[in-house]
Amino acid sequence: MMKLKKSFYLIIVLIGIGSFGFVIQQENSTSATVPIKKLDKFTVTDLELALGGDQPQHYLKKFDDSLARVGEKLIREGKADYKEHKGKLISPYFNCTDCHNLKKEQKVITNKNPQDRLDYLTKNDMPFTAGSTFYGIYNRSSFYNGDYYKKYGSLVDNAKDTLANAVQLCAEYCASGRPLKQWELDAIMHYYKREELRIDDLHLSGKERAIIENAVNQKVNQEEALTLIKTKYVHQYGATFTGAMNENNRDYGANGDPRNGEKIYREACMFCHENSRVTYLELDDDVLSGRYLWRNKEGYDDESIYQVVRWGTYPITGRKQYMPLYTKEKMSNEQLEDLMAYIKELAQK
Repeated sequence: MMKLKKSFYLIIVLIGIGSFGFVIQQENSTSATVPIKKLDKFTVTDLELALGGDQPQHYLKKFDDSLARVGEKLIREGKADYKEHKGKLISPYFNCTDCHNLKKEQKVITNKNPQDRLDYLTKNDMPFTAGSTFYGIYNRSSFYNGDYYKKYGSLVDNAKDTLANAVQLCAEYCASGRPLKQWELDAIMHYYKREELRIDDLHLSGKERAIIENAVNQKVNQEEALTLIKTKYVHQYGATFTGAMNENNRDYGANGDPRNGEKIYREACMFCHENSRVTYLELDDDVLSGRYLWRNKEGYDDESIYQVVRWGTYPITGRKQYMPLYTKEKMSNEQLEDLMAYIKELAQK
């Protein structure tokens, strides 16, 4: 009788343990996902494709690392060799990096605020360029947006939605150079592919990652996950050409912040004009440069800061170097007045 009771109790215990294990297993099965680290192997493009997104026009399944290195050299130096190809300068006047950074320009990559951009670039010792960064360009779907048609006319028609055509437009017209050979264009596209956004670049929260993991692994709520991913990076940069500020609206730095203006002067103006690096006009941080810029503050010619920042200059015979304009998105009117405040201070040294 005692043995029978012990056996009975043992059966009860085993049933309880089994039931408890079943509950645990059942609970885990309803919420289980592939560990977060599994997502990290995906590029943003491949993850979007896995969720039913459209394949980009410039899609490459994988990149050739040796070709990508050639592309990077072309971007940084304007010339490269590859196998039997002996390269020539794309432009004798500009390299891509004269107008474009290669790294991210904001801590949160969807932030387009020009002052936050200036602060981030200054902190990370990067120039305050007129062009948008190449960081994440492979993941964009539109180029030469907004008012760029005012400068390039119908040339933007073929470039707006096609990355390869946008590269060719930049090489031939923006850089005052020549069209790229096909192997050069391929190299640059492979570099962009190598540098495309990864999941870690999106700074997803734990909850957001869980939504995406479930969508990929359990094939649920895929459209929601795809939409979420697309909110986490820049698809295109706007471009508003404001034109030169009316003289009646200019403060000539009276209410500007000269310390902020100094950042702009050093990270934008001096980046190109110090020692006449890519321009005929040499500037430095001495009183003579300050006085030159200050005495030309009025009017609407190429020597006025108000004019040249907003209109830039155009290449002319004998002077292919030109200044690209700063759109409203790249430099605010407040920043322009900060720059004038610093120039005024510089002129009074």
